[in-house]
Amino acid sequence: MNISVIIPSYNSQDTISATLAHICQQQTRCSYEIIVVDCSSGNEVRDIAAHFPHVRYEHRSQRFNPGEGRNIGAQLAKGELLIFIDSDVYLAPGALDAAWSALQSGKKVFGGALELNTQVSADMAAYFEHYFFNHESQALHPPCKRNNLSSALMCFHRETFLNVGGFKGIPRMQDTELTERLRHQGHSLYFCPDIVGLQIQDSPFNKVLKKIYINGQNLYYIRYQPNITAAKKIVFFLALPLLGFVKVVRIIIRHLRYQNWQNKLRTIWLTPALILGILYWIGGFYYALWTEKGISAER
Repeated sequence: MNISVIIPSYNSQDTISATLAHICQQQTRCSYEIIVVDCSSGNEVRDIAAHFPHVRYEHRSQRFNPGEGRNIGAQLAKGELLIFIDSDVYLAPGALDAAWSALQSGKKVFGGALELNTQVSADMAAYFEHYFFNHESQALHPPCKRNNLSSALMCFHRETFLNVGGFKGIPRMQDTELTERLRHQGHSLYFCPDIVGLQIQDSPFNKVLKKIYINGQNLYYIRYQPNITAAKKIVFFLALPLLGFVKVVRIIIRHLRYQNWQNKLRTIWLTPALILGILYWIGGFYYALWTEKGISAER
């Protein structure tokens, strides 16, 4: 078996049918399987999965975090290449072959481009969430090495994934924790823009702000807290507004550089929202610095 596509699921019945259809419609030279690891309370996802070829359905009665679902799928997988996608990500044509070619070229850990699925979600909150979190993952961005990858579309040589221990059981930012761990172990991460997924963003504006706040909070614990000293804490307290300014400028510049002209204009239109998002991100980071309460339990 060449490829195992692994999809964690919780009450994903509104999106997973189209996700499975986009995989099964791939014209590919590769052998592949699809593993849906589901913790929904009802049977809707099970019934949907039964209508598609190549699908193996695995159910767990207790709700899990997405990273745990991915780990379960990896243990069950027969493919040499693991492709993790979210249940609301539709793979573009040619994605499986492009991912297989990347593995054959020697890449062991890599991610693809994530574009907003504008046919399903195209309001301001959708663009805001997509622009804030996926500013490094545009399809027009050239191939390159990366410091982090999104688990919404992440690919692994199976043996490499199992050897590093998979995802940790934290509610959010499992991908950030895993990629930090991979880099510290000496692994190279790559961005492959010819592997494209269209992602649905359907959170309301206030929920997006909450996600950004948690992102700032958890980033402190994942990346900085293990080696923090009193002196470093003081530096963070003083420098965080500047770091936030640099972060939002970097987000805006990346979109202005790698988007088409319509989305360049949309970047300008979204700038006030992106600045607001950075203020929430700074707030979450400050909260973590001050309280040291640990990674947020919120999803």
